[in-house]
Amino acid sequence: MGHRAGSLRAEHPLSRRPRGHHWTAIGLAFCAIAGAGTTVAAQGIWDDPAFALYRQAVEAMDRKDYAKVSELSAQAIAQQPTHVLAHYLRGQAAMFQSRWEEAAAAFGKAVELYPGSFAAQRDLGGAHEQLNRVDDAARAYEAALALRDQDDLRARLAFMLLKAGQQPRALPHLQALADRDTKTPEVWSTLGRLAYEKNDLAAAEKAFTRAATLRDDGRAWFNVGAHAAQRSAGGAPGLRESRPAQRDARAGPEGSGEGP
Repeated sequence: MGHRAGSLRAEHPLSRRPRGHHWTAIGLAFCAIAGAGTTVAAQGIWDDPAFALYRQAVEAMDRKDYAKVSELSAQAIAQQPTHVLAHYLRGQAAMFQSRWEEAAAAFGKAVELYPGSFAAQRDLGGAHEQLNRVDDAARAYEAALALRDQDDLRARLAFMLLKAGQQPRALPHLQALADRDTKTPEVWSTLGRLAYEKNDLAAAEKAFTRAATLRDDGRAWFNVGAHAAQRSAGGAPGLRESRPAQRDARAGPEGSGEGP
């Protein structure tokens, strides 16, 4: 997990497995930026209390000492309340400890200070999702998508909305992924189920075929065969054949109820 200095970018959202030494590298990069223009003998900004505490928090994150990260980032914020990097790091530490209220507050402050951060908007959405605040999570995810249209995040948003019973809001996101020929089979199998529910058998067969091609397992091909046979017979497929796709919609893009 992490971000490039000054942009808060994190390429693997909501993972509990931060890369070794990644946060140290970030801290050193930011140190180089912050200290630019100072002489060797002079004290640079990195030696100031807020940044020194943040540097120590980065090192603690690298050790996966999340309690220490929380303590040090809070001290850095006390020294400089607008320290956006410290707020984001504090949110990360809370997230790794499943302290979702604290994570939401920290990421919320990072977003307030830096609305243009994709990582902070995305992780704020993840914290709200863990707290079952679907509308708040959706707003944060949509703000992140407006900054960077990432397929994994769009799929996450769509499946969260489906799980919450908000199909009309989810469908445009699923269709946008399909229009880009997403490689996520659960998107296609879910679209197949939704088409089946509208008795659009041709669209259901097409979607299930795409899901089966991507996943290439017996469960997906069973859906294709069942819908094709029923379509040829002029009937509608039974609900039993649709249950695998229904499980896909509940599980999300990872097929296992992906969570932060």
